[in-house]
Amino acid sequence: MQYADQGRAVRDAQLNLFEVRDALFLEHCRLLAVAVAKQQGTVSINDIRARVKIPANMNPSVLGAVFKGKKFKAIGFTEASHPQAHARAVRVYKLTNNKE
Repeated sequence: MQYADQGRAVRDAQLNLFEVRDALFLEHCRLLAVAVAKQQGTVSINDIRARVKIPANMNPSVLGAVFKGKKFKAIGFTEASHPQAHARAVRVYKLTNNKE
């Protein structure tokens, strides 16, 4: 379990860095995620990737921070739709009633 805790700590530190460094891009993606969830009922990172262009100087892993916070609740999984992901599982979310 110790390795899992260390892995989560590294992940969280990276996501916190993205929150500061890429705040405007993340805010745009989050607003888009809210709109998609309202329209479709659910949203995944596939929906966001299909609607934004990741700037050339930005690492695509920044998208991992899009659903961070209490605005979204994970409700299931689907396969990633971009080829570089090798069909790995990605979460599907719905909006919560939280106003964060």
